[in-house]
Amino acid sequence: MTSIVIPTHKRNDKLKRLLKSIPKNKFEIIVVNNNMSLAGKRNYGYKKSKGKHILFIDDDNELDFRAVENLEKAIRRNKTGIAGMLGCYSNKRDTICDGGDTRNLTTGFTKAKHFNQKVMIWDNIFKPYEVDEVANSFMVRRSLIKKIGLFDEERFPIDLDEADLCLRAKRAGYKVVIVPNAVTFHDSITYSRIPNFRRPKNAYYVGRNRILFQKKHHLPLRYIPVFILSYVLCLIWRFKFKLIKHFLKGVKDGIFNIAGSKKEYQV
Repeated sequence: MTSIVIPTHKRNDKLKRLLKSIPKNKFEIIVVNNNMSLAGKRNYGYKKSKGKHILFIDDDNELDFRAVENLEKAIRRNKTGIAGMLGCYSNKRDTICDGGDTRNLTTGFTKAKHFNQKVMIWDNIFKPYEVDEVANSFMVRRSLIKKIGLFDEERFPIDLDEADLCLRAKRAGYKVVIVPNAVTFHDSITYSRIPNFRRPKNAYYVGRNRILFQKKHHLPLRYIPVFILSYVLCLIWRFKFKLIKHFLKGVKDGIFNIAGSKKEYQV
Protein backbone atom coordinates (compact mmCIF):
# COMPACT_ATOMS: atom_id res chain seq x y z
CA MET A 1 0.00 0.00 0.00
CA THR A 2 1.06 3.56 -0.70
CA SER A 3 0.25 6.43 1.64
CA ILE A 4 -0.24 9.96 0.29
CA VAL A 5 0.68 12.79 2.68
CA ILE A 6 -0.69 16.20 1.71
CA PRO A 7 0.50 19.22 3.72
CA THR A 8 -2.12 21.90 3.18
CA HIS A 9 -2.18 25.62 3.92
CA LYS A 10 -5.92 26.30 4.24
CA ARG A 11 -6.27 26.42 0.45
CA ASN A 12 -9.44 24.36 0.21
CA ASP A 13 -10.03 25.00 -3.48
CA LYS A 14 -6.58 23.69 -4.39
CA LEU A 15 -6.86 20.75 -2.01
CA LYS A 16 -10.19 19.69 -3.52
CA ARG A 17 -8.68 19.78 -7.01
CA LEU A 18 -5.78 17.57 -5.92
CA LEU A 19 -8.00 15.08 -4.08
CA LYS A 20 -10.26 14.83 -7.12
CA SER A 21 -7.26 13.79 -9.25
CA ILE A 22 -6.28 10.91 -6.95
CA PRO A 23 -7.85 7.52 -7.84
CA LYS A 24 -10.38 6.69 -5.16
CA ASN A 25 -10.05 3.85 -2.66
CA LYS A 26 -6.55 2.89 -3.83
CA PHE A 27 -4.37 4.79 -1.38
CA GLU A 28 -4.24 5.87 2.23
CA ILE A 29 -4.66 9.67 2.14
CA ILE A 30 -3.47 11.81 5.04
CA VAL A 31 -4.23 15.54 4.87
CA VAL A 32 -2.18 17.56 7.36
CA ASN A 33 -3.69 20.92 8.20
CA ASN A 34 -2.03 22.22 11.35
CA ASN A 35 0.26 25.05 12.34
CA MET A 36 3.51 23.15 11.79
CA SER A 37 6.09 24.08 9.19
CA LEU A 38 6.07 22.30 5.83
CA ALA A 39 8.76 19.84 6.98
CA GLY A 40 6.91 19.38 10.25
CA LYS A 41 3.69 18.55 8.40
CA ARG A 42 5.53 16.02 6.28
CA ASN A 43 7.00 14.37 9.36
CA TYR A 44 3.62 14.36 11.10
CA GLY A 45 1.97 12.77 8.06
CA TYR A 46 4.68 10.13 7.83
CA LYS A 47 4.16 9.15 11.47
CA LYS A 48 0.42 8.73 10.83
CA SER A 49 0.93 6.70 7.65
CA LYS A 50 1.12 2.94 7.25
CA GLY A 51 2.20 2.48 3.63
CA LYS A 52 5.36 0.84 2.39
CA HIS A 53 5.84 3.89 0.18
CA ILE A 54 4.88 7.46 1.05
CA LEU A 55 4.04 10.09 -1.54
CA PHE A 56 4.58 13.62 -0.23
CA ILE A 57 2.73 16.12 -2.38
CA ASP A 58 1.96 19.80 -1.82
CA ASP A 59 -1.67 20.87 -2.06
CA ASP A 60 -1.23 23.08 -5.14
CA ASN A 61 -0.94 20.13 -7.54
CA GLU A 62 -3.17 18.10 -9.82
CA LEU A 63 -2.10 14.57 -10.70
CA ASP A 64 -2.10 13.09 -14.16
CA PHE A 65 -3.74 9.73 -14.74
CA ARG A 66 -1.60 6.86 -13.36
CA ALA A 67 1.04 9.23 -11.96
CA VAL A 68 1.12 7.51 -8.57
CA GLU A 69 1.05 4.06 -10.15
CA ASN A 70 4.05 4.90 -12.35
CA LEU A 71 5.96 6.24 -9.34
CA GLU A 72 5.29 2.98 -7.51
CA LYS A 73 6.74 0.99 -10.39
CA ALA A 74 9.88 3.14 -10.45
CA ILE A 75 10.57 3.08 -6.73
CA ARG A 76 10.44 -0.72 -6.62
CA ARG A 77 13.58 -0.83 -8.72
CA ASN A 78 16.76 -1.82 -6.96
CA LYS A 79 18.31 0.93 -4.81
CA THR A 80 15.78 3.61 -5.79
CA GLY A 81 14.98 5.35 -2.52
CA ILE A 82 13.22 8.52 -3.72
CA ALA A 83 11.20 8.92 -6.93
CA GLY A 84 10.03 12.38 -7.94
CA MET A 85 7.32 13.42 -10.36
CA LEU A 86 7.92 15.49 -13.47
CA GLY A 87 6.21 18.81 -12.81
CA CYS A 88 4.45 20.79 -15.53
CA TYR A 89 2.87 24.19 -15.16
CA SER A 90 -0.83 23.99 -14.37
CA ASN A 91 -1.54 26.73 -16.91
CA LYS A 92 1.07 25.59 -19.50
CA ARG A 93 0.66 21.85 -19.41
CA ASP A 94 3.11 21.12 -22.19
CA THR A 95 5.96 22.89 -20.37
CA ILE A 96 8.15 21.55 -17.58
CA CYS A 97 8.51 23.61 -14.41
CA ASP A 98 10.33 20.97 -12.36
CA GLY A 99 12.43 18.15 -13.73
CA GLY A 100 14.63 17.72 -10.66
CA ASP A 101 17.93 19.39 -9.84
CA THR A 102 21.62 18.62 -9.79
CA ARG A 103 23.73 20.30 -7.11
CA ASN A 104 27.39 21.21 -7.22
CA LEU A 105 28.53 20.27 -3.70
CA THR A 106 31.57 22.53 -3.99
CA THR A 107 29.79 25.76 -4.91
CA GLY A 108 26.34 24.86 -3.62
CA PHE A 109 24.68 26.07 -6.81
CA THR A 110 22.01 23.96 -8.48
CA LYS A 111 20.99 23.36 -12.07
CA ALA A 112 17.40 22.55 -13.03
CA LYS A 113 16.87 19.65 -15.44
CA HIS A 114 14.65 20.27 -18.49
CA PHE A 115 13.53 23.61 -17.08
CA ASN A 116 10.90 25.34 -19.25
CA GLN A 117 11.29 22.73 -21.99
CA LYS A 118 8.25 21.73 -23.97
CA VAL A 119 7.73 18.00 -24.08
CA MET A 120 5.04 15.52 -25.06
CA ILE A 121 5.00 13.69 -21.77
CA TRP A 122 2.37 11.29 -22.99
CA ASP A 123 4.78 9.73 -25.51
CA ASN A 124 7.02 8.73 -22.59
CA ILE A 125 10.12 9.82 -24.49
CA PHE A 126 12.23 9.93 -21.34
CA LYS A 127 13.17 7.04 -19.12
CA PRO A 128 13.59 7.63 -15.35
CA TYR A 129 16.80 9.57 -14.81
CA GLU A 130 18.92 10.26 -11.77
CA VAL A 131 19.06 13.69 -10.12
CA ASP A 132 20.52 15.03 -6.90
CA GLU A 133 17.26 16.29 -5.46
CA VAL A 134 13.52 16.50 -5.97
CA ALA A 135 10.82 18.78 -4.57
CA ASN A 136 7.08 19.37 -4.36
CA SER A 137 5.86 15.85 -5.25
CA PHE A 138 7.92 12.73 -4.58
CA MET A 139 7.67 9.18 -3.22
CA VAL A 140 9.95 7.79 -0.52
CA ARG A 141 10.49 4.24 0.72
CA ARG A 142 9.49 3.80 4.35
CA SER A 143 12.57 1.66 4.83
CA LEU A 144 14.73 4.59 3.69
CA ILE A 145 13.27 6.97 6.26
CA LYS A 146 13.75 4.35 8.95
CA LYS A 147 17.40 4.17 7.95
CA ILE A 148 18.31 7.86 7.50
CA GLY A 149 15.65 9.66 9.53
CA LEU A 150 12.88 12.16 8.88
CA PHE A 151 12.94 15.63 7.35
CA ASP A 152 15.17 17.99 9.33
CA GLU A 153 12.44 20.37 10.45
CA GLU A 154 14.69 22.17 12.92
CA ARG A 155 17.28 23.35 10.37
CA PHE A 156 15.00 23.36 7.32
CA PRO A 157 11.35 23.97 8.29
CA ILE A 158 10.83 25.09 4.71
CA ASP A 159 13.27 25.23 1.80
CA LEU A 160 16.07 22.65 1.40
CA ASP A 161 14.28 20.06 3.55
CA GLU A 162 13.89 17.88 0.45
CA ALA A 163 17.47 18.56 -0.70
CA ASP A 164 18.77 17.52 2.71
CA LEU A 165 16.74 14.29 2.66
CA CYS A 166 17.92 13.48 -0.88
CA LEU A 167 21.59 14.04 -0.07
CA ARG A 168 21.33 11.79 2.98
CA ALA A 169 19.63 9.14 0.83
CA LYS A 170 22.38 9.25 -1.81
CA ARG A 171 25.08 9.04 0.83
CA ALA A 172 23.32 5.94 2.18
CA GLY A 173 23.62 4.32 -1.27
CA TYR A 174 20.13 4.97 -2.66
CA LYS A 175 19.19 6.48 -6.01
CA VAL A 176 17.10 9.63 -6.40
CA VAL A 177 15.22 9.72 -9.72
CA ILE A 178 12.64 11.68 -11.69
CA VAL A 179 9.96 9.58 -13.37
CA PRO A 180 8.82 11.38 -16.56
CA ASN A 181 5.61 9.37 -17.01
CA ALA A 182 4.53 10.32 -13.50
CA VAL A 183 3.30 13.86 -14.13
CA THR A 184 1.88 16.49 -11.82
CA PHE A 185 0.53 19.88 -12.83
CA HIS A 186 1.85 22.40 -10.34
CA ASP A 187 0.76 25.98 -9.68
CA SER A 188 4.34 27.15 -10.11
CA ILE A 189 5.07 30.75 -11.02
CA THR A 190 8.75 30.17 -11.82
CA TYR A 191 9.09 31.15 -15.46
CA SER A 192 12.59 32.57 -15.13
CA ARG A 193 15.95 31.27 -13.96
CA ILE A 194 16.34 34.48 -11.96
CA PRO A 195 15.08 33.73 -8.41
CA ASN A 196 11.82 35.36 -7.42
CA PHE A 197 10.98 35.51 -3.71
CA ARG A 198 7.24 35.69 -3.14
CA ARG A 199 7.37 36.83 0.49
CA PRO A 200 9.78 37.73 3.31
CA LYS A 201 9.68 34.21 4.72
CA ASN A 202 11.04 32.70 1.51
CA ALA A 203 13.81 35.32 1.27
CA TYR A 204 14.84 34.65 4.87
CA TYR A 205 15.04 30.88 4.51
CA VAL A 206 16.94 30.97 1.24
CA GLY A 207 19.61 33.03 2.96
CA ARG A 208 19.73 31.04 6.18
CA ASN A 209 19.20 27.49 5.00
CA ARG A 210 21.75 27.60 2.22
CA ILE A 211 24.48 28.26 4.78
CA LEU A 212 23.12 25.72 7.28
CA PHE A 213 22.98 23.13 4.50
CA GLN A 214 26.65 23.64 3.64
CA LYS A 215 27.60 23.47 7.30
CA LYS A 216 25.54 20.37 8.12
CA HIS A 217 26.99 18.36 5.26
CA HIS A 218 30.57 19.62 5.70
CA LEU A 219 30.63 21.35 2.33
CA PRO A 220 32.82 24.32 1.33
CA LEU A 221 31.72 27.78 2.49
CA ARG A 222 34.07 29.86 0.37
CA TYR A 223 31.43 30.51 -2.31
CA ILE A 224 28.93 31.94 0.18
CA PRO A 225 29.89 35.59 -0.65
CA VAL A 226 29.14 34.89 -4.34
CA PHE A 227 25.79 33.37 -3.37
CA ILE A 228 24.90 36.39 -1.20
CA LEU A 229 25.81 38.90 -3.89
CA SER A 230 23.98 37.04 -6.64
CA TYR A 231 20.71 36.89 -4.68
CA VAL A 232 20.89 40.52 -3.62
CA LEU A 233 21.36 41.49 -7.27
CA CYS A 234 18.36 39.33 -8.21
CA LEU A 235 16.20 41.13 -5.64
CA ILE A 236 17.38 44.50 -6.94
CA TRP A 237 16.69 43.45 -10.54
CA ARG A 238 13.15 42.47 -9.54
CA PHE A 239 12.67 45.72 -7.57
CA LYS A 240 12.00 43.76 -4.38
CA PHE A 241 14.14 46.00 -2.20
CA LYS A 242 12.12 45.33 0.98
CA LEU A 243 13.01 41.64 0.84
CA ILE A 244 16.76 42.29 0.94
CA LYS A 245 16.75 42.87 4.70
CA HIS A 246 14.94 39.55 5.29
CA PHE A 247 17.39 37.71 3.04
CA LEU A 248 20.39 39.26 4.82
CA LYS A 249 18.89 38.44 8.24
CA GLY A 250 18.68 34.83 7.07
CA VAL A 251 22.33 34.95 6.00
CA LYS A 252 23.31 36.32 9.40
CA ASP A 253 21.35 33.64 11.26
CA GLY A 254 22.92 30.96 9.06
CA ILE A 255 26.42 32.22 9.79
CA PHE A 256 25.74 32.22 13.53
CA ASN A 257 23.97 28.84 13.41
CA ILE A 258 20.57 30.18 14.44
CA ALA A 259 18.48 27.05 14.09
CA GLY A 260 16.63 24.61 16.28
CA SER A 261 13.21 26.25 16.34
CA LYS A 262 10.42 24.40 14.57
CA LYS A 263 8.40 27.59 14.28
CA GLU A 264 8.51 29.36 10.95
CA TYR A 265 10.04 32.79 10.51
CA GLN A 266 7.72 35.60 11.50
CA VAL A 267 7.97 39.03 9.91
